[in-house]
Amino acid sequence: MDNSIRTALGIKDTHLELDTNTKEDSIADHGDYIVVHLVQSYPMHCPHCGRLMYKNGIKIVNYHGAGLHYKPTVWSIKKQKYICPASPQCPQTVTKLAPVEDVQYRHHIATSIKQRIMMQLVKNESQTDIADDFSVSGWTVRRVINHLDHVFKPNYHWLPRHIAFDDFHSGRFAPSGMSMILVNIENHRTLDIILSRRSSFLRNYFLRYSHRARLAVQTVTVDLYTPYRRLIQELFPHALIIADHFHVVAQAYRALNQTRIKVMNRAGKSSRQWRALKHFWKLLLTPSALLKYDNFWRRRNFGYAQLTDIEVIHRLLAFDDELKQAYQYYQGLILAVNHRSKSALNQLLAIKWTALPQAFQKVQRTLRTHRQEIIASFKYDHYTNGPVEGTNNKIKVIKRTAYGFRNFFHFRVRILISLPNSYIAINWHNKTAHVQGQARAA
Repeated sequence: MDNSIRTALGIKDTHLELDTNTKEDSIADHGDYIVVHLVQSYPMHCPHCGRLMYKNGIKIVNYHGAGLHYKPTVWSIKKQKYICPASPQCPQTVTKLAPVEDVQYRHHIATSIKQRIMMQLVKNESQTDIADDFSVSGWTVRRVINHLDHVFKPNYHWLPRHIAFDDFHSGRFAPSGMSMILVNIENHRTLDIILSRRSSFLRNYFLRYSHRARLAVQTVTVDLYTPYRRLIQELFPHALIIADHFHVVAQAYRALNQTRIKVMNRAGKSSRQWRALKHFWKLLLTPSALLKYDNFWRRRNFGYAQLTDIEVIHRLLAFDDELKQAYQYYQGLILAVNHRSKSALNQLLAIKWTALPQAFQKVQRTLRTHRQEIIASFKYDHYTNGPVEGTNNKIKVIKRTAYGFRNFFHFRVRILISLPNSYIAINWHNKTAHVQGQARAA
């Protein structure tokens, strides 16, 4: 058998030869699958005494080999059996069966197929689809993922200077259904996926890192979830807590939307105010700097008058004083955050919270509690949770493709492999490329 046939069949063992003494062709097409008849026989020495072993018959073993012509391929190998009788050099009888180079001991699937399954895990495909592509069972794909356990372990002796973490909906395997993603905020690379966002679990997780690694952390960018603060101060004593801009503005965004709906319901569903507030909801939530001053369009909700975006906003705010006050607070917060203005923020937070609309009273108390963290974010304005939010969208796509996960380890591996900028995925790709390079050189 020449090298071209070996390459086409994906056979790496030089001792394997096509079996010409079969009732059918050496390579037989059975319609749904292909059978390659092979024979393996070569001199073998006893591992104990070193003597040449006697041939002791043939055993036919079937292996799942690399696909041929887009069909599953079965290697039907006549493997030579060997025996070394008991002698003064060997106290007991030794029997051996010729091994196949590309198949692990007591396995019946070629290693090359498992490597291809590993590479396919990078793509956004469900485990069932991957199993169908390679004509294996779903449990085979799961076993391949389980064998990656030693690869997907973080370095517990190092942490970057600037980190960020955020929670996301994971699955039933996580307490409260929320897990955490840990990111190096400087280069937007994912560090790890943490099972739960509960303080006790996060404490146990980060205590795995050495004390020296945790002392090296200078900033931690998080949302406005209060329980994180005491935990961060305990685990990272030298770190400055930074409030993420997105979550700061999102507080007022949700409150303004609640106020809009409240005003709509107060006006009544059949009223002109209800229809106008429902139609222009997106315009009402748009930052003032993005509104247009020169687009005179006919507005159906206002008697087909030609109005700009600014004029529409003025008419909407004239419906209700509470809505106007909420809108001014929302735009003032956006202005303070975008211009990194400490004075504008202090002026906004100086408003008595009881004078604000009900939905904004909680926002005012929350922002006052995290005032120093918001001011710190003005200094480190390039450290935001934006990349983390983008990663969360990628995780949602992975979950939707797989119709959910029941095993956290499988979920974590699929995320870390799929994210091309994660440290673990980079190391795994480098290791895979090194192994493939060695195989080609051999």
